[in-house]
Amino acid sequence: MVKNFRSYIMLFFWIVRTDITILKQFIVGKIINILFWTGSIVTISTFILPKLGMTKSYGEFIVVSSIVSSSYWGIWDASYKLVSDICGNRTISYRLALPLPSWLVIFQYAVKHAIDRSIPALIILPLYKLILWNRMDLSHFSLIKFIFIFTTISLFTGFFFLFISNFINNEHTVDTVGIRVLFPLWFFGASSYPWKIIYSMSPTLGYISLLNPVVYAMEGIHSAVLGANGYLPFWICAIVLWCLIIIFGYVGIARFKKRLDFV
Repeated sequence: MVKNFRSYIMLFFWIVRTDITILKQFIVGKIINILFWTGSIVTISTFILPKLGMTKSYGEFIVVSSIVSSSYWGIWDASYKLVSDICGNRTISYRLALPLPSWLVIFQYAVKHAIDRSIPALIILPLYKLILWNRMDLSHFSLIKFIFIFTTISLFTGFFFLFISNFINNEHTVDTVGIRVLFPLWFFGASSYPWKIIYSMSPTLGYISLLNPVVYAMEGIHSAVLGANGYLPFWICAIVLWCLIIIFGYVGIARFKKRLDFV
């Protein structure tokens, strides 16, 4: 059993390494895409919206939100590719034919998404600190907390992608799930405002919004970068996210095994 486990791990990391090798070919393009996307949002948030009365620190808030959004919005594209493959060429069958447990093959798709979307996003914080300079206060930045929550969020979006993909019947319904699920979760997920704002408007709405998993990702990373004051407790966000990783991972893998006729 120990020998089998060791061979499983070695083969799993071989697949991951292969994926990373492939992803390297597109890393420059992904970074350029992130720069165009975040550059537009940050420019408006930092230099234009303050002219309309928005706080001057809004730009730095949006920069930090963009780190999560980069990985989160990748769910849309990744779901389309995975579902299209399952409904079409089924190249996933080649990996399922490897001497690996089926759940580990499916697990690998979540890890692939986490790596694919997190590596390009690492450039966001240092780049915009250089660009915004004094407009971005990092005096409360915690490197340890940032590394921990960044890794946690990357895995969370990876397994959330796995979970969401199960509710997409074919590539034609990807937009439906994106618009009906991903958009509302993001807009009401403390991506454009701290959770305390909606709580101050209505405690009831504030507590209801805590059912939104994106809130914990946003609040956690803002706390790590901008300081704990004004955000949900960092470790509560981290614990909730890890609980969601386990839940989404278990349900996502179980449903995919059934979908791929492995039960």
